[in-house]
Amino acid sequence: MIRPRPSPRRGFSLIWVLVLLTLTAAVSVEWARQILMARQQAVATENALQAEWLARAGLNWAAVQIQQKGDKATLGKLPGDPWPGTCDIKLKAGMGSTFTVEAVAISGVQSLVQRRVLLQEWTIPKDAKDKPKPTGPILLENQPRQ
Repeated sequence: MIRPRPSPRRGFSLIWVLVLLTLTAAVSVEWARQILMARQQAVATENALQAEWLARAGLNWAAVQIQQKGDKATLGKLPGDPWPGTCDIKLKAGMGSTFTVEAVAISGVQSLVQRRVLLQEWTIPKDAKDKPKPTGPILLENQPRQ
């Protein structure tokens, strides 16, 4: 009995299968990388928003403390329930009868940590019966003053 010779097309089709398998793997790896990058961007955005929210909450808390206690207000860490980060509030002396309230908020973990610094200027009234008042808008630390 004579055996038939193998067709030369068998090797050619195996090459096409390997090419398609390689292309499928490359597309899958790139797709997974894109999904991972989008997830990291979403987490970084979430941390940035949490840090800004914490800083604004800190400024609001400082405003209440200043309005109620005046120059006897003691500021520091934002009190209350566990927050999704930390917020430190400080008073900085300004020129003349002004001072600045600074809220520094940090949110996130490891390489995705976000930091926001918000500032607001206040004036000290000449009459001791009056309460301090904010004189300007809330500004980001690197935002130009208008």
